[in-house]
Amino acid sequence: MFYGFKKFIKKIQNSDENIKKRWLIASSAITMVLVIGLWLIYMNWSINSFNENAQKQKSETGFWQIFKTGLDVVGESIWNNVKNFAQKITGEKTIVIE
Repeated sequence: MFYGFKKFIKKIQNSDENIKKRWLIASSAITMVLVIGLWLIYMNWSINSFNENAQKQKSETGFWQIFKTGLDVVGESIWNNVKNFAQKITGEKTIVIE
């Protein structure tokens, strides 16, 4: 298998400069097409996975989830205000005389 490939490479190395240039241009073009093709496949895959993640996040955030989060925030704020008010009432009273 590799013997035939080595023989082919030797044939190109021993050939005319025009043939070497032709093989260089052809192999470069084929390599560029492969690299760009793989890059496009990767970009398509990454864009599709990004869109799927965005759709999942949109569907997970519904009305009830937002309502529940809002109630938690408001409840915590009210509880903190009640605690502060209770501490002010039961706290030590200080009078400053000047």
